[in-house]
Amino acid sequence: MIIHTLASEDLSICVLPENGGAITQGVFQGQNFLAIPPYPAVEPKFLGTENDWLAAWNGGWQPLLPNAGGQCLEGKYPQGFHGNASQTTWNVLEKSALSISLVWSDENLHSQRSININENEVSVLGSVVNLDSEPRPLIVTEHLVLGSDFLNSKITLEPVGSAQFRELEYDGSGKGTGFEPWERFQKNSWSSVTSQTPARMGVFSDISCIRVSNENYEIEISWDARNLPYLWIWEEMAYTQEQPWNGQYLALGIEPSSASDGVGLGGDSAKTLAVNEKFNWSVQLKIQKRASK
Repeated sequence: MIIHTLASEDLSICVLPENGGAITQGVFQGQNFLAIPPYPAVEPKFLGTENDWLAAWNGGWQPLLPNAGGQCLEGKYPQGFHGNASQTTWNVLEKSALSISLVWSDENLHSQRSININENEVSVLGSVVNLDSEPRPLIVTEHLVLGSDFLNSKITLEPVGSAQFRELEYDGSGKGTGFEPWERFQKNSWSSVTSQTPARMGVFSDISCIRVSNENYEIEISWDARNLPYLWIWEEMAYTQEQPWNGQYLALGIEPSSASDGVGLGGDSAKTLAVNEKFNWSVQLKIQKRASK
């Protein structure tokens, strides 16, 4: 596979077009901040399960579309776990030292993705158009997973604004009665992540920015909440011992999404994309050393 590197003085990322256009590595001032799996990735399996997807995951940050969450093998365009575009080949349209543009065109969908960096920021712009003769269901999620050096100390989550939150089951399905004010969960240990944090998932609504800090660095993630109104939180601190996790994965997912849960197209949180409708979204990640450090 051909790896494309974008680099400024302090920030560099690696992009892997042949595996979902993923940003597989992010380094700021010598520190890795994106998740790196403990095992070498295998070849992706078409219409695969969660275990298949995890085995082919190269880590980091990739688009999940036109599905995010569980397999959905029904309908005109069956989808594997996290969507058929998430681990297939994206073609390179343009490339420079600080940017790359990619395209995926299949299943009567046409999706473009541009990735740009500067001294301390990664910006992603995405779009998808429905070229089919019928409306179709769609879920878009930015599978942005922090890890590596960034998780070596206690993590603090600080949503910006009047956040609502809901706990999810670890399979992404809903838990409890619905969204409630973040303050309730903040008092119940959700605002911090340590080596003792159990494996868990949750979802925010009513925000468009979150700050994630460790001992030395702060990462601010912002997104277009008009089209990605939810933010999934996935925490796996080498906690799950069962296959395929084996107590080996360190991952903190901060994932803007169009869906309120991780059930996938088989659930009820997909949007409907009309014929020839274009759906756009954007996500920015800004990293900096904490002012007091």
